[in-house]
Amino acid sequence: MAYNQLKTRQVCLFFIAFLPITKLFSLPSVLATYADEDLWISAIINALLDIGTLVALIFACKCAKTNFYGMLEKVFGKVGAKIIVAFYFVYFMLKAILPINEQKEYVEFTLYTLLPTTFYFFPFFVVALYCCTKKLRVIGRVADIMWVVSLIGIALLFVLSISNADISAILPIGARGLGNIFTASFKGVAWFGDSLYLMFFVGEFAYRKKDGVKILLSYIAGILIVILFMLIFYSIFTSIAHRQRFALTEISKYTTVINNTGRFDYLGILMILLSNFFALSTPLYFGARTLEYICGFKKMWIAPAIVVTIQFIISVFFAQYFYSIESFIINYATYFFILMANILPIFTLILVKITNNEKKAQKEINYEYQKG
Repeated sequence: MAYNQLKTRQVCLFFIAFLPITKLFSLPSVLATYADEDLWISAIINALLDIGTLVALIFACKCAKTNFYGMLEKVFGKVGAKIIVAFYFVYFMLKAILPINEQKEYVEFTLYTLLPTTFYFFPFFVVALYCCTKKLRVIGRVADIMWVVSLIGIALLFVLSISNADISAILPIGARGLGNIFTASFKGVAWFGDSLYLMFFVGEFAYRKKDGVKILLSYIAGILIVILFMLIFYSIFTSIAHRQRFALTEISKYTTVINNTGRFDYLGILMILLSNFFALSTPLYFGARTLEYICGFKKMWIAPAIVVTIQFIISVFFAQYFYSIESFIINYATYFFILMANILPIFTLILVKITNNEKKAQKEINYEYQKG
């Protein structure tokens, strides 16, 4: 029996610890640009798309006898499998760009306003490189710890912000029309697609009865945090919400407690940033694993070094072109994201069925051979 690197508990905590974090920086302002008070509806649409994908992958986990790479090799052969995985390498590289550079800008221009420099964010690349050289079980172990940090940090910001929120600002619901709501959803796709990670967890944990319900509820819990955050965010800033580049800092800084005692909200912000270090490392980790599968490196550090170096070069040497890069990803790469993160993973069910049928047929052949 193959060794399972993850436990169902860790898969659930992974979605709670890291799913909401990357969506608390610039995503709310991006959605508000197109949908205003209906930004939370746009987020729900994206979440429903991911939940549909997640349900298909849960069924795949239930029936799979091998991991994702093994299924691809069984159906398409090693060459075909490597071609498909190469597209996922590109996907993870693109998916990592916006969240990494959001936090980089946040750290440089919000926490260090007097003398911003790239070196303040350099420790992230060191942490990411270290994480990417570890086996898959490290993700589970980090999730076991960081879900508490994430929830405490987010809860602290909610508590400090809720008194400034005017919930009536989101009314009337749907006033911006379906066109603007769906446009905002389309622009926000780059920040979603988290259910795809479950595809790379297939075959890596022992699926038991009711595990699917636990995973689905954990994902929904993470999404509810995001929706609540967006409701509070718009209820505070209303018509100028689209101008608030970093929603994380803005929603709590006007509370009376902070005005009297100082920026107490920084405690929650720092806890979220700590969790985000690992959340941002996740696409890099799977990018490194896909590159390692494609190239077959003998040394485990080579693929992580390449992946982290690519992101470092984009963040440092292409910083002046980031607006153009962001525009390309939001407006054009979205189609690629939907294909790779929502459409293709559904076909994992077909891969599972094919590979299981092949194994069943092989067992019957072996039985007949032994019998004869």
